[in-house]
Formats: sequence, C-alpha cells, structure tokens
Amino acid sequence: MQSSTSLPGAHIGKYRLLSLIATGGMGRVYKAKDEQLGRIVALKILAPELSRNPILVERFRREARHAASLTHKNIVTLYESDEADGYHYLAMEFVDGIDLAEYIRRKGKLQSEESRRILIQACKALEHAFTMGITHRDIKPSNFLLANDEGRCRVKLTDLGLSRMQNDNDFRVTQAGSTVGTVDYMAPEQARDSSLADVRSDIYSLGCTLYHMLAGAPPFSEGGIGERVYKHMSVDAVDVRALNPDVPAGLWTVLRRMIAKHPDDRFQTPGDLVEALRSIPSDRDDLDPESSMNLKPKQPRQVPNPSPRSLPLASHEKTPVPVAPSLPKDRPPPTPSRRSIATVSDLDTSPDMPDPLGITSDQRSNAAAQFARATEVISGGADVSYAIQLLLNCCTIDPHNVLFRKMLREVVRDKIGGKRVGWFGSLSRMPSRSRLKSALRSGEFRKVIENGEEHLTRYPGDIRIQLDMAEAAQSLGLFDLATWILEQARSGAPENVEVLRALGAHYGDSKRYSQAGLIWEQIHKIDPSDREALDKIREMAVAETLTRGGLMQ
Repeated sequence: MQSSTSLPGAHIGKYRLLSLIATGGMGRVYKAKDEQLGRIVALKILAPELSRNPILVERFRREARHAASLTHKNIVTLYESDEADGYHYLAMEFVDGIDLAEYIRRKGKLQSEESRRILIQACKALEHAFTMGITHRDIKPSNFLLANDEGRCRVKLTDLGLSRMQNDNDFRVTQAGSTVGTVDYMAPEQARDSSLADVRSDIYSLGCTLYHMLAGAPPFSEGGIGERVYKHMSVDAVDVRALNPDVPAGLWTVLRRMIAKHPDDRFQTPGDLVEALRSIPSDRDDLDPESSMNLKPKQPRQVPNPSPRSLPLASHEKTPVPVAPSLPKDRPPPTPSRRSIATVSDLDTSPDMPDPLGITSDQRSNAAAQFARATEVISGGADVSYAIQLLLNCCTIDPHNVLFRKMLREVVRDKIGGKRVGWFGSLSRMPSRSRLKSALRSGEFRKVIENGEEHLTRYPGDIRIQLDMAEAAQSLGLFDLATWILEQARSGAPENVEVLRALGAHYGDSKRYSQAGLIWEQIHKIDPSDREALDKIREMAVAETLTRGGLMQ
C-alpha cells in the first residue's frame, strides 16, 4: 500500500477500498465499503512498515480505545478496530465534508457569529470527552470536520491519536518532561510538559482555533518553532479586533480568557465556555446552511507527510516539539482538574521497550531545558553563538529529535547565513570530517549523528557528512531521521546525483517504491546514460505494482 493513488477494488478483510482520502505519518485513510453491512466507512490503515514498531501499534490501538468510549453527535464514530490481511485498521464514520482548516483557507476569515456557533459545537464534543476522562491534546482546525447534516453544518471532532485518558497507564507512549501537540495551538503548560495538559489545555487550543477563524491565522503564526513556542509562553496575543474589526467586544472577552497563559485564568470546563458563548447576543438559532458554507470539497485531497489535514479521520503523527521556557516563578504550576498520568513523545518508549539510543528521561529534560534557554536567547536578540552552542548540546544529548536539528539549522541559516562564526576558530575541514568517517567505519554511529551537526554549523553544504549521518541513522534504525537528513541534503543540492542515489536507495529499502521511483527518474533525467537508474525505475515500478496487488509485503 505504498502507492500515491487509491486502490479501487482492493480488499482488507470485509472492506473494499474505493478511493484514497488522505495520507499521513501513520498511514492512509480510504473511503471504503463494508461489504457485509453495505455501509460506507472511512478506513484508516496503519502503514505496514510501522506495524513492526510496538510503540506506534499501541498508539494506533489507543486511538481506537478512546474513540470507542465516545458516543456523541459532534465526535466521529468508531465502528470497528481490527487486523486483517496483515493490516491494522480503524473503520470510522465517513464524514462527507471538509475540515475547518480548509474551510478557513477558502474563506480567509469567518464571520463572528458563524465562528461562535462552530465553537459551541466543538465545545460540546470536548465536554463529552471531558466527562469520559479524555484530554484530546491536539485541538486545531484540521481536527474538526464540517459535515452536511440535512442542510445544516455539523461539527465533528476527530483524531484521538494524541489523546490521553485519566487512568491510561496500561501502556505509556508518552512520559513527563516531553511535549506533544501542534505548535500553533499549544497551551503553555503543554509546551512545558505534556503531562500537565488537561481539559483547560484543550480550551487554550480551542481559543487559538477561534482566533484562527476570526483573524485568518493563529495568534502566533510568525517565526520559527522556538520563537512561536516562546510567544505562547510569554507574549500576549494581538487584540483580534485589530485584525477583524467586525468581532464584537463580548466575543473578544471570551477569546482572551480562553487563551490566558495560566490554566487557572481560563474557563475550567467546556461547559463553562458554552455558557459564556451563549451569553453573547445572537439573532440566529443554528449554523448557516451547508449551501452557504460551501462544504463540498472540489476533490479528495492527498495531504503530504508528516502533517495530514484530512477527511474524515487522519492521524497527526509528528516528532515532539521541544518544551518552551517554564512558567514565571511567581505562578504555581497548574493543578489540572482531571489529572492524568505522565506522558511521553513519539520517539520515546515505555520502560519495557528501551530507547534505541538509551536516552533517559533526565537526559530529555536536560535537553528540553537547554532548548528553552536557546529560544529565550534567540527571542531576546542575545549572542546567537550561545544559542547555537545550546542547540548543539541538545543534538548531542537527544540525537534523534529532529526538531532540535531543524531549529539549529534554521538559526545558522537565518542568523549567520552559513558563514563561519568566531568561536569555531580555525579548525580545518579534513580533521573533522576524517574523525566522523573513522567513527562511521568503526560502528560508532551515535557519535556520527551527534557530532555531524556541529560540523554542519561550520560547513552547511558538506554533502559527504550529511550522507554519513544518514547512513549512521539508518544503522541505528532511526529511519525517519535518516529520511529527514537526506531530504535536507537534497534541498541544498537538488541535482547532486550522490545524494539522489542515497535517497532513492533509502526509499526503496523503506518500501516507499513510488517515491524511490521518482528519485531514480530524476537521476535519469540528469544523466540519461545512467543504466542503473533505468534498472531501478523498472524495479521500483514492479515492486509498486506487486504491493498494490497485495502480492508483496
């Protein structure tokens, strides 16, 4: 199931696949037909290569457990969770509509009354989850679907992949000191530590969603990852009325309380928020008809990894966002009204399944604290060399966290422009490169990915080092990190055949045959005489065909 297209007629158990709806980091969502019941469903299928990862399988199963406990007209219904023909799947209610993110994109900004009424339905979904002891932890526009319900808009909450139950301690896929969620909508305490997230964190995220509806963008959409996290922690949002003069004062008052920095200053439950929203004067009894909202998508959208924005249900898997600076010392840490167990990032593991690099929670906390300090330094305009050193420390302590590397490269690119900076002195290129090459030959793979990033701060365009780092990451089983490193190398040197060959081979080894084929086609265009490229194009096409036919696992 690696094709970029749908598989009409293929079967998984009793379900016949009709068309592809969306793709994401965890797999794909298909429109399918239950041939026993004659019912159309959204079939969410875990990617086969991820089925070997017990952490991701458990995350998939946890989504099913949480969805199964929720029955509400504003929440997407789970019909079945099972495994068939070697695939784990969720059969969900098929929602004929579009997600709120796409709706905002089409309209630019929503009217205040329309936004208020969408939000009331969203609150009802959160209230039901709250009463069942579930915190969603990834509230954002793309996780609300707008469906046509007899001519009126029905809002439905989806994607429980990051949710957490009050007593969900049977299998920990997250732990204290880490962060999960989506940066543009993340509550300050959740950015600091996901274990602190409760329903008030979801209310903050919902506030950012309301801000997005009214202003056309979330409150802190500018800047890099660290800068945006820092703003959520420390900077007040611009009065939304400055961006949309039609927003009434009453709605801004409610919104401002939703996005208060401290949880105690927000609405304490979704029910409280509904009452406040209903107290704002209105002359209408329900949402606009579907016809006025233009809910019908022009065509099914395939959404690129790693951030699916999909219909009707798509997992939003991601590398965890490092924590931001801690809350001011004069404010006590929040006391959640529904306290849950500690949680961990996507790259973490439970005590029963050790981290492939042996990274402890204390080490992660150390890296998170240094990242927090780096964001403060960058936002404050202080010496950028200090921030770079802090970020290098993060990459050494927690080598497989892509966001540390992304932030570091962003700072080097934007603040230094790729030029050598003072504290590196006069080290030559060859000793640094030779040490890393020697570490790779001797099997010291962690050393290669730890120290490679420092070399790249001095020589950002060093393709050989990036290839060595990718090889080391693959040897450690960190395939997502290897993919990221190779794609970064490709973006810096889009026609470098050595990089393209490594990337094509990596995609082929990962059974992403369609992507591998495209890479080999690019190599063939650069050098039409390259016979290996032609052979690989044919080989990937055959593998893709066999996979689509279910003849190759």
